[in-house]
Amino acid sequence: MKIFTTFYFERYSFDDKTLEAKFCYSFDKDEFFEETISFKSDDFKVRDDLDLEIIDNLLFHLHIALGISYYKLYPTKDLVIETGFLNDEQISFWKKFYTNWLGEFFIKNDMDPNWLLGFISPHPNPLPLGEGVEGINNNPYVATSLPLGEIEWGLIEWGRKSLLMWWGWKDSIVSSILLEEKWENFTPYVFWKIDRIKENTLQVLGKKAMLVKRKLSENLFKLNEAWYYNWHVPITWIIAFVSLVSAYLYNYKDIVLSNEKSADEENTIWKWLKINHQYSKGWEFERDFRDYVKKNISSDINYYSLLRDKYELEIAEIFAKKASKYFSSFSSCNRNFKITWATQNTNWCCSCEKCAFVYLILSPFLEDKKLIEIFWENLLDKVSLLETYKWLMWLSKYKPFECVWTYKESLESAYNTLKNYKNKIISWEIINLPYILKELESDIVKNYEK
Repeated sequence: MKIFTTFYFERYSFDDKTLEAKFCYSFDKDEFFEETISFKSDDFKVRDDLDLEIIDNLLFHLHIALGISYYKLYPTKDLVIETGFLNDEQISFWKKFYTNWLGEFFIKNDMDPNWLLGFISPHPNPLPLGEGVEGINNNPYVATSLPLGEIEWGLIEWGRKSLLMWWGWKDSIVSSILLEEKWENFTPYVFWKIDRIKENTLQVLGKKAMLVKRKLSENLFKLNEAWYYNWHVPITWIIAFVSLVSAYLYNYKDIVLSNEKSADEENTIWKWLKINHQYSKGWEFERDFRDYVKKNISSDINYYSLLRDKYELEIAEIFAKKASKYFSSFSSCNRNFKITWATQNTNWCCSCEKCAFVYLILSPFLEDKKLIEIFWENLLDKVSLLETYKWLMWLSKYKPFECVWTYKESLESAYNTLKNYKNKIISWEIINLPYILKELESDIVKNYEK
């Protein structure tokens, strides 16, 4: 493993004919990376009045956001931005969010962020803008007016024009249901690729998705194989900056997320830092991101979560009551979304924290028969998941590094499910208490009722 001292944000470019953007980085001007993002989406019309200066501003900030995927290979003290100028306030924003986005990475690799993340923004010589933009600017980027969400020729707009982040999970499905109930005009939005789960749920939704394709640098995988540092970083914040570009290119005013109130709770506290696996889904990120965009990009784009005021249990109840047509196609199992995970015929691995979590959170609202139709087995009767359920209820270890609920919600869901089973037994139904609930019954009752 080489020892590096500096990470460079080298350059970025944009082809306004193909709508392809390239973003380049390096360690010590020696180890180089080039990522490609294609904003071309054949089913949607690009606005006629593209402004390359606006695009340059959007891509400059996206360039910094994407850099985290490469910086984490070998976090250095210095990060030099050669594609534009950031003032002190902007640098504080990026330092804060790199720190929080990498929080889980730091704890897993036992790194002290106090010695890292020294953003340096010199004043490079500006290059003229034009076809095939090479973005370099020696002045701070400032917010500009972006005319968005106008009525298209031949169409009657029956609601705000929105991009809805689409994952094929219960949360984005619930958001789509709420938007449909309000007669909102929305387009499902997918970053990177449309996998089997997204494809199947989109068929149920009955809408075409806007797809933005991503191609990571091959050198990233090469260094991963050479045992450079690696761990999860939240993808949501990268998509936040990507979606700004799409919103401008395709004339959308609103960017709608499905992030819930439960995402605000941290997993643990390490050194001085709250470690939250869902940081980029939380209110703090949403608030600060919106403020940053308003000051430095535009106040015309509205980025918000439709489910911000709801906890996971509330979302699960809506899903159970209103989303039955999605039961056979949705999934929240992360193994479906891993780059190296082979295509499977089942939506659920039935052995990870996410599968266990979704099963339990739906269990107060759905009968066993329906849950088993979804998962193909009763996960509350699975001996191998005992420790996992203890973690989910914070009865041992710590909250798993997954997108799961709060401590109080986990106990409430388990308590209500246990109560449902008890009611069946009282009503003389022949039923046995599932293994997990039988083993944890006293702990569930004691912790929930205290």
